[in-house]
Amino acid sequence: MIPMHQKTSQHATLDTSPLAQSQSASNVAADQAAQVGAATLLAVESRVRAAKDELELHHLIVNELRRLVAARQCILVRVRHKSKTEVVAVSSLALTDKDTPFNRWIASMVLNLISEHGNADAIEFALPAFVDANDPNTQSYPFRHIVWQPMRLRDGEVYAGVLVAREQPWSEQEKKIIIRETGVFASAWQALFGAKALRPRKRFSARARLAGAAALVALTLLPVPMTTLAPLEIVAKSPQRITAPIDGVIKEILVDPNRPVRRGESILRFEETTLRNRYEIAEQDRLLAAARYDRLTQASFVDEKARHELAPARAELDLKQAERDYAADMLKRTVISAERDGVLIYSDKDRWIGRPVKTGERIMYIARSDEVAARIEVPVADAIVLDREARVRLFLDANPLTSVPARLVSEGYHAEPNSTQQLVYRVHAEFDGPQEGLRIGARGTAQLAGNYVPLFFYLLRRPISSARQHLGL
Repeated sequence: MIPMHQKTSQHATLDTSPLAQSQSASNVAADQAAQVGAATLLAVESRVRAAKDELELHHLIVNELRRLVAARQCILVRVRHKSKTEVVAVSSLALTDKDTPFNRWIASMVLNLISEHGNADAIEFALPAFVDANDPNTQSYPFRHIVWQPMRLRDGEVYAGVLVAREQPWSEQEKKIIIRETGVFASAWQALFGAKALRPRKRFSARARLAGAAALVALTLLPVPMTTLAPLEIVAKSPQRITAPIDGVIKEILVDPNRPVRRGESILRFEETTLRNRYEIAEQDRLLAAARYDRLTQASFVDEKARHELAPARAELDLKQAERDYAADMLKRTVISAERDGVLIYSDKDRWIGRPVKTGERIMYIARSDEVAARIEVPVADAIVLDREARVRLFLDANPLTSVPARLVSEGYHAEPNSTQQLVYRVHAEFDGPQEGLRIGARGTAQLAGNYVPLFFYLLRRPISSARQHLGL
């Protein structure tokens, strides 16, 4: 015999009534729907986290959120600062123009929302709340039930938000999904760009902007020295310039370039064959004239004709003597000697040996390494007014971090073409004492300072000059 309670339990376990079967099927369907919803959320979040740029992320936010909560339209809005917002993405649209009337209407709505509710979560409202009821966009917009969900930085500051709209009211479960997914989207956005790039800019008050503008105007009137930059070269100060004393061909250079020489030392020799032959011929002519003059001198004591020819013979002797002396002087000039101690500076032996030169053509020069100056070539476009009090600072290429002070000694009044055929004003500067590290031939950049001018003129000098040249003002 089976006890009554056991019978009851057995009947309960094996209950196959229609109502029990219906309830079991409903529970299974609910579990399956919950599983499908969780899988969908995870897939959406994975796609958003895998976004490679901002445009892709914006489109994923608005389109995936619209699909998740069965919305009719989803709008992503950026908060630039407290008084400015702009629409950056709209669901189902590839591109968005923030200046359209509809987007300006949405931006105004979000400003009113933030000013009234701050950063509260999931603010649900129905139009015409937060907008002008008489606005054409308010009257024509078909989706009247809207949820606003802000996006925040880690410190709680709102930098963006989404508007989700449809015709029917929103349930609490749908608002929870909006809050959760918007938080995930905000975290992915910050991970992609960083909080500093997303943080809204601080907008200054009208008084602060006015004070800043006044300070800027005062700054532009600040007097500053008018300066210009120009290339420079370290050159010898008062060198001995060695020029060709005769027309001829250089036979030999006796000293290598950039080597020290002493006063009286021979440094260069010209081809002397022609001049030596001229000298020999002139010497023979002089000896012949001297013999004729001696013969006529002796004969003049007894011969009247000889006495009359004596004066022309003397004149001819003097002429031949002068020709011999001239030939000897030209022959002597075939060898050039140093007139001072220093360093012999020229380019290359092979460039000069065997080359014909004209009288006065410069070949080389002798300079002292401790007597140097700076030659500055100021382009015509960069020319400024200089005086003898002008300050000069030199920055050599070999040591660009250290400036060398100098003083202006001369400036050119006429522009001349340089080696690159650019018109320049040549300026020379000297040093107040011996300077270490200044080698002849060193190059760099010189800064020349002129009179004081307002800062705005210093900054706009080139544009003003260009405008005057092109427009004739």
